Parts: sequence; structure tokens; C-alpha cells
Amino acid sequence: MPNIEEQMKLKIKNIAIILFLIDAILLIINIKYRDETASVIPDLDCAKLFFYLGIVCFVTYLITAKLKKAFTIVVPMTIISFCISMFFNLRLAKDNYDRIQCNKGISEYFKYFEHESCKKITKRFKEDLINGELKYFQDEYNSDLKFEERLRDVHAIELIGISCTQFTSMECYNDLVKDYIKKKDEKIIE
Repeated sequence: MPNIEEQMKLKIKNIAIILFLIDAILLIINIKYRDETASVIPDLDCAKLFFYLGIVCFVTYLITAKLKKAFTIVVPMTIISFCISMFFNLRLAKDNYDRIQCNKGISEYFKYFEHESCKKITKRFKEDLINGELKYFQDEYNSDLKFEERLRDVHAIELIGISCTQFTSMECYNDLVKDYIKKKDEKIIE
């Protein structure tokens, strides 16, 4: 029967392996979905650096597994490196998710936003109104949470996230939505 110290070493090795696997999956996902337009993505570089450092530490431990000093020094460095890498990976995953959701919500509207014209977006608004697919583009600097919650919950209008780029045409579209809601329900307060 293995003694307590050997059981502890086995548990710590298993933790390091689990961290490695989770971190590897997150790193692969973040590399696949990285923002191609950003010139520098420091979170991805940091995640890779600490991931590789964790791998080097873990391999070093496996090579020198017989030494007691290796376990007390190298394994904590391995776990710390994987944890730091995971921190950067999770931050980047959140940013990637926000960007992907934003792009999904406004991708079909880009042709209207590029020209910054309220006439073109008015036509799109009318199409959305007929199809029952109204959207409201949240503005991180001018948000009215009660109004936005009411749009979503009462009027079933899709809210497009605040992390999206604001175009003047988005404001025109939002103004059209507000006018429509005012006409539909005079109780909404701006």
C-alpha cells in the first residue's frame, strides 16, 4: 500500500496533468478564434509563454522524478505556470466570445453601417419590423438598463452587446426602435 507522501505526489501530478489538458484545449481554441485584426494580442503570447514554461517544468520533473528536491521545486512551478496560462486563456476566451457574439449580431448590418447613412438603415429597420426581428444596439457610454431590459423582456427585441463598435447608423436604427416603441407603448420613458 502506497504511503501518504506517494499518494500526495500522485494527486499533485494528476492536478498538473488536468491543468495541462484544460490549458491546452483553451489555448487551441484561443488560437483558432483569435482576432486577426488585432496587431498585438499580449494575452495569447503570455498564455503560450506560461504554457510552455509549465511543460518544461513538468518534463523536468518527470526526468528528475527520483529526487525529492525536484518535487518540492519543479511541481509547484509547473502548477503555477499552468494556472497563470489558464488565467490569460480565460481572459482571452471571454474577449473572443464577446467579439464573436458582436460580429454575429451586426455582421448582416455592416453594409448599412459603412456608409453612415440613416436612409439605408431606415429601410433595414422597416424590413426587420415586418419580419419581427428588431434589434437594439447597446451603447456602453449611454446605457439605460431599465429601458433595455424592457425592450428585451416585454417587446422581445434582441439586444446587441455593448462591446460592438458604435456606428452613427446604429444610433439611427436605435432611434427608430425607440420611436416605434413610443408609438406602441406610450409608457416607456427615455
